[in-house]
Amino acid sequence: MKTAVCTLFEGHYHYGVAGLVNSLSVAGYQGTVWVGHRGPLPSWIVDADGFDAAAKCLQVTPTIQLQTVELNPPVSLTFYKPTFMLDVLERLAPDVGAVSYMDPDMVVKCDWTAIEQWVTPDGVALVEDLNWSMPSHHPKRARWQAFFAGHGEKPVRPLERYYNAGFVGVARAQIDVLRAWQRICGIVAAYSGGSLQQRRVGEADHLFHSADEDALNFTLSLSTTRLETFGPEAMDLAPGGKHLSHAVGSFKPWQGHHVRRALQGKPPNLAGQWFYRFAAGPLRPFSRLKLAKRRVAMRVALALGALYTVALAVNNVLLARKRRPAARSRRQAKGFPAFEMTSY
Repeated sequence: MKTAVCTLFEGHYHYGVAGLVNSLSVAGYQGTVWVGHRGPLPSWIVDADGFDAAAKCLQVTPTIQLQTVELNPPVSLTFYKPTFMLDVLERLAPDVGAVSYMDPDMVVKCDWTAIEQWVTPDGVALVEDLNWSMPSHHPKRARWQAFFAGHGEKPVRPLERYYNAGFVGVARAQIDVLRAWQRICGIVAAYSGGSLQQRRVGEADHLFHSADEDALNFTLSLSTTRLETFGPEAMDLAPGGKHLSHAVGSFKPWQGHHVRRALQGKPPNLAGQWFYRFAAGPLRPFSRLKLAKRRVAMRVALALGALYTVALAVNNVLLARKRRPAARSRRQAKGFPAFEMTSY
C-alpha cells in the first residue's frame, strides 16, 4: 500500500524538517513529502538547486520531492494535524492508500518498508507516549467523557494506553478516524482558546493540557478501529527502539548549546544524536562549517555527560557509605544490639 508522508512546521522547526526528509531518504522512502508551513520558507529550501518557485516544490533526490503547502489556520498547527492529513488523502495525493503524519522534530531510523507494514488497511498506526499508562478508569478520562457528552460524543470502547500524536498512520479505509479527530480538535481548540503557537494548555491537571494528544486519545475511544501500536521505545522515549527518534520537550537539538547544557547536567539524548546523523544531506540546513562545529560540540557534550554520570554514581556510593555508620550509631544509642543484616 502506497503511503504518503506529511508534516507541519513554523519558525525554527524547519531545521527538523530537513532532518526528517534526510532520514526518509536514507530509509528508502520514494514519493512526495507534504510539508505544511506557516510563515516564510527557509533559505535552504528556496535557494536550493532543484527548487521550483512556481510550484513551491523542491526535488530533493531523483525519487523524493518536498512539496510545501502554505497555511494560516486560525488555530495552532498542533490542532491542524488531522485536517492536513485529510487534505493529503482527499486533495493533494488522491492516489495514495495511506498517510503518515510525522512531527518535524522526528527522524526515521528503520527501513521504509517497516513503516509501510506498520500502517495497515484496517488499523491506525500509533506509538505509546512516554507516560503511556492511562487506564480506562483514569479520572481525566472520566472528565473527558463528561465534557464531550455535552457535544454529543460518546466513547464506544475503553482504552488503557495513552498515545503520542507525533506519529499517526492512517489508511484511506479508516479516513473516518481522521474526520473524528478533526472534529474533536476543533472542540478542544475552541475550549482552550490559546494562541496560534500554543502546544500546551495550563498545568498538568488542565482538562486538555496536551492539546492535540488529548484530542487524539479521546478520538480513539470513539470507534472500534484496530490500533497497530508500539511502545514508547519506538520513538526512543524508552530504550530499545528501532523505528523512530522523537526529540520531545521544549529544547530541540538544532538549537545548539550542547556543551553548556551538558555542564548543567543535560547531555544530548538519543534523539539529538540521531538528528545530527541526518543533518548532512541531501538537504543542508547548516553550512558545512557550522555542522562540523555542532558535531564536535555534541561529542564534547556526550563526554561531559558520561563524566557527569560517573561522578553522580560515585557521589551516591560515598553518601551511602556515610549513612551506614550513622544509622548504626543511632540504633546503638536507642539500645538496639549492633548487628549486620544477613540475606538468606
